[in-house]
Amino acid sequence: MANLYCLGFVTGALFSPITGALVDKVGRKKAAILYCILEITINRLEQYPNLAGLIISRMVGGITTNLLSTVFDTWLDTEYRRRDIRKEGGYEVIMRDSVIVSNLAAIGSGYLAHVLAEIYGPKGPFEGAVGCTSIALVVIMFLWTENYGCEDENEVKGMKQFMNDAITEFQSDSKVLRLGIIQGLTCGSIQIFIFLWSPALRHFAASAPKGSFGLDNDGEPAYGLIFGAFMAAGVLGGLTAPWIRRIATSLMKPAIVEDGEQTNDDRSMAVEGLSTACYLASAFLLLLPCLLDGQGTHSFSICLGAFLVYEYIVGLYLPCEGVLRSMYFPAEGRASILTLPRIIVNCAVSLGVVLTNYMT
Repeated sequence: MANLYCLGFVTGALFSPITGALVDKVGRKKAAILYCILEITINRLEQYPNLAGLIISRMVGGITTNLLSTVFDTWLDTEYRRRDIRKEGGYEVIMRDSVIVSNLAAIGSGYLAHVLAEIYGPKGPFEGAVGCTSIALVVIMFLWTENYGCEDENEVKGMKQFMNDAITEFQSDSKVLRLGIIQGLTCGSIQIFIFLWSPALRHFAASAPKGSFGLDNDGEPAYGLIFGAFMAAGVLGGLTAPWIRRIATSLMKPAIVEDGEQTNDDRSMAVEGLSTACYLASAFLLLLPCLLDGQGTHSFSICLGAFLVYEYIVGLYLPCEGVLRSMYFPAEGRASILTLPRIIVNCAVSLGVVLTNYMT
C-alpha cells in the first residue's frame, strides 16, 4: 500500500517541472479537459484485478495530481483578473467558498461511495468517480473560456521559456521562493496525514474503552463517520475564516479602513499572521500522536480530537494559501510557478510514506 501510494508521488515529482509549462503553453481549459480524461481512464483501469494496470494508474495519477493542483487555480486567477470582479466579494470569498463546497462535496461523495459499494461492490465507488468526473468534463468543455500563461494572448512562448521564467522568478524574488517552499511543505504534510490518520487511530483504538466516541460496535475506528467529521471540521474552518482573520487583524494592528474596505497592507498582515498561527498549531497537533502512550486508555480520544482540530485548521488555512499565492505569485506563467513547489510536495510525501515500512 505504501509503495503504491508513494509511486504516484515519485512520478509526480519527475513530471512536475514540465506539467506547469505544458498548462501555460496549451491553455488551462485544454489542460483541465486532459485531467478529466486521464482521471476517468485511471478510475476505469483500477476496477480490474491486474497489478500492472494498478501500477500504471498510480503513475498516471501522479501526473493528474499535478494538473489538479495547478490547472483550476491558475484558470480561476486569470479569469478573476480578466473579468475584473474584485468588487463582487474579493478573492478571499472565492477561496473560502471553494474550501466549504469542496468539503461538503467530500461528505456527499463519501456517502455516495458507501451506497455504491453496498450495491455494486468494490467497483462501485470507482464508477461513481467516473460519473462525477464526466460531469466536470462536460461543464469545462461547454462553460469555460480558454486562457494561457501569457498576459498578452498573442505572445508565443515555448515550454522551455515558461520553465526558465519560473526558475528566474524563484531566484530573483525571495518572497516567492519562501512562499513556494512553505506551501510545498504544508501540502506535503496534508498528503502524509491523509495516508497515516487511519492506521494511527487503529493503533490507539486497541486500548480505547468500548463505547468511546469514534469507535464502532467492534471496537474499530468508525472510518466513515470520522472522515465525515473531518470534512465537517474543514467546512467550519472555511466558514469562520473571515471572522478569525478580522480578529487577527485587530490584534496585530488597528484596522485601517478606506471606503469601508481593508487596505492591501492590512489584508497582507492579517493573512500572513493567521497563516503563521496555523503552521505552528498544526505542527503541535501532528506531533501529539507521537507523544501519546500507545497503550493509554485516553490516547485514542486525544488523538482523534487533535486530528479534528487539525482538519479545522486546514479549512481555516487553505483560503489564506490561495490569497497568498494571489498576492505574491505573478499572473504570467502562473502554472509553471505553481508546479515547482510540487517537487517538494512529491518528494516529502514519497519519503514520509516509504518510511512507514521501517517505522511504526
